[in-house]
Amino acid sequence: MLPINTDIAIIGVGTSGSFIASQLTEAGVDCTVFEKSRGRGGRCSRRQLNTGISIDLGAPEVLIDLADNPRLTKHIDTWVKDGSLQPWSYEASRFNRIDQREHVTSLCGAPSMSTWHKHITHHVNIRSNCKIDSITQREGHWHLRDDSGQLISKAKKVILTCPAAQAADLLKPSRLFLDDERLTRNNLAQFVCAIGFTESSHIPADLYRGGHSILATAIRENSKPKRALTCFPQEIWLLHSTDSWARQHSSTPHDKAAVLLADEFCKHFRSHLNTPSEPQILTSHYWLMARHHLEGDAKPPFLWDKSLNIGCCGDWLSTGDIPGALNSALSLFEQITSTDKWV
Repeated sequence: MLPINTDIAIIGVGTSGSFIASQLTEAGVDCTVFEKSRGRGGRCSRRQLNTGISIDLGAPEVLIDLADNPRLTKHIDTWVKDGSLQPWSYEASRFNRIDQREHVTSLCGAPSMSTWHKHITHHVNIRSNCKIDSITQREGHWHLRDDSGQLISKAKKVILTCPAAQAADLLKPSRLFLDDERLTRNNLAQFVCAIGFTESSHIPADLYRGGHSILATAIRENSKPKRALTCFPQEIWLLHSTDSWARQHSSTPHDKAAVLLADEFCKHFRSHLNTPSEPQILTSHYWLMARHHLEGDAKPPFLWDKSLNIGCCGDWLSTGDIPGALNSALSLFEQITSTDKWV
């Protein structure tokens, strides 16, 4: 297969990769995205279950304060208007305050978070199932190769939107951005599993976050827009572990970790569950997330070397969440297009 010649090669089609690729494409820039997985969305991925239902396995929502992110307002408004993002109104609480609830309205991809990413990138050139293993610069172009050494693409510019650890591995041979400690901070670990109940529960809130040593977040998946369930299971919960618990159980098989999380959830909410039967484990996964323990950086939310035409954007360079990923991508897009003229 002949290598793809492109002006900008983008590695990764998570939230940052999707957004900056869309912005560049709309600006008339020839760009191609290379994604190691077959789907889009990164940690906003969707997983199909054996029951025929699909769930959001990672980030559950877009919690964004437009007063703090006014540059993103028009983009959010567009996605809401076209329906790829929809309001999600739910009751939220903490694990240690089960009956103290507050009403929250955020945004959620419909019918999944990855559907939103598919909408953002519907006009973007994407090569899926294509893992880039090395990047080297030769004669003014970046050469992107896979793990067999095959040349996949020649590009004038490269943007890495993958997690920090992967970006650091790709950048290391070129000794780029060695002085930026954000590339080497420890990632957060997380086990996640989905459990299904044969009957609806009386758990009062739809989302619990904080106040538990094992469970970081629990989300009633079918409370989200366009997630109604008409057969088994009658109720699905997504359980996200804390970072410390995930690290302690990093060698635990995924299915066993899921059982431990489900047991902890049922023990915590025992009095609110209708059925004495155990929930069914629907799926499980282990994330090593791009998000870091953030330390309030005053640096720009991206990396860019103008002389070598290479840089990075991602949530780990900003606020460590979806708004941070969007802000990082938009900031790098503005940096590139403010200094370059595209025909």
